[in-house]
Amino acid sequence: MKRVVDVYKNRGRELVWTYVIHLSNIEFHPAQIDFEAEALRLSQLDKRGSVNELSARVRLPN
Repeated sequence: MKRVVDVYKNRGRELVWTYVIHLSNIEFHPAQIDFEAEALRLSQLDKRGSVNELSARVRLPN
């Protein structure tokens, strides 16, 4: 399953980065929060900011 996730700074809601996250696991169906958590984890690896400074939101399909 693939979702587009936007990462924002908590203060001012400035868009920091956008990720396309692909999660596949035959044991469970990924929820929206799983995609948001993965985007925050990748933000840490990419040094976009700390978890305390960032939030993530999945883009809902039109």
